[in-house]
Amino acid sequence: MNRVRKFIDAIYDLSLRYCGKDAVDKLKEILLRAEQLELELVLKAHKESKDEVISLENLRIQFYSDNLLSYCKGNLKLNTYLNYLLELGQLCLDFGEIGYAEFLFTNVISLAEAQARYPQILGQAYFYRAEAHIRSTRWKNAEDDLKKSNRIFSEKRDIKSIARVNNLNGIIKSEKGNIKGALKNYSDALKIFSKIKDELWVGIVEMNIGNLLTIQSNWDEAYAHYKRSLAAFEKLMDLKRLSLVRHNIGMLFKNRGELEAALTEFDRSLEYAMDANYLLAKGLALLGKGDVYAKLEEFAIAMEYCNRAMEVFYKIMDRVGLADTYRVKGIIQRDISNLEIAETYLLTSLRLSEEIESILNYAEAAYELGILYRKWQKFDLAKKYLSLSKSFFAKVGAKDNLERVKIIMDRTELIK
Repeated sequence: MNRVRKFIDAIYDLSLRYCGKDAVDKLKEILLRAEQLELELVLKAHKESKDEVISLENLRIQFYSDNLLSYCKGNLKLNTYLNYLLELGQLCLDFGEIGYAEFLFTNVISLAEAQARYPQILGQAYFYRAEAHIRSTRWKNAEDDLKKSNRIFSEKRDIKSIARVNNLNGIIKSEKGNIKGALKNYSDALKIFSKIKDELWVGIVEMNIGNLLTIQSNWDEAYAHYKRSLAAFEKLMDLKRLSLVRHNIGMLFKNRGELEAALTEFDRSLEYAMDANYLLAKGLALLGKGDVYAKLEEFAIAMEYCNRAMEVFYKIMDRVGLADTYRVKGIIQRDISNLEIAETYLLTSLRLSEEIESILNYAEAAYELGILYRKWQKFDLAKKYLSLSKSFFAKVGAKDNLERVKIIMDRTELIK
């Protein structure tokens, strides 16, 4: 529950800036008293059970947010209230409250669209709602919102915001396997951010370019981009993004077979994620460690880390993370010869990857299914999934993975 307390503290800090200390302290006192009275009533009704108490604790974020929103709406000018909603929505994104963030941004859009005076706020709301859609892997909704925000930013000649839109479009294209298109978006964004000397966004785009190059096994070039990204985030002491870039460097080392170096990077990523209370990076770091321990054949430790990662991904409903976790758990079960369980997990990973239109995830799940069916001596199925994997790895230009699939396919043909 430490995450909940930190989030509520962050909401109060935000509200203080907009409404002043006296007003917020008074409201905080009222809400705290209300919470305590309701807790006492619940305890009287459920003397032997803690379930209802836990349920109340899980509602605290919405409870405090909703009541603070009511106060702000009644006491702030519309322009100020809209900016408050935008910042609160961004806080929700940071803490993994994606559904509530989307609700807040939609609220901003409804209010701003009714007025002709707030085009910039409207553009930002569309942009941030697109980010919420991306976190929920709703690519079409995200693309629609990005088109609307880009139209507004173009009319206002807001080149920084246009570059941010390019970055998000690059993320969508990357997930859907359009690597060339993604690289174009990232390159366009990087030119603008470099020109205006925005170190944070230069670091973000450098990291995203590094991710594309890692997929394509361009290790040295990817590492150079990660190092530039790392330098920017260290200068800014941006713990959230330091956790992400450390994770991505860990993935590079893992894919290159340098497993001990990968574990070191995942540990660094986890440390930053815990300090920043950043659930997405925490889940990614835990899964990275699980994947490495699976490769080291330390299956009990690997499964423990995978389950911890899965808990995080379900909490924030990150379906990309869930697809990856089911894949790694499937590999573990396959390698300890629980073939039916492995098949169930890998088919779930494949289904999730198809639903979120993640080409790379689909290719990886299909490859592991091919290996499973080869071990199971179901060679027709092995050939089917290895062929699928080959075509999708070719689409994203994953050279090393493509070569690995070809080798396994040739060996499978020899066995048959």
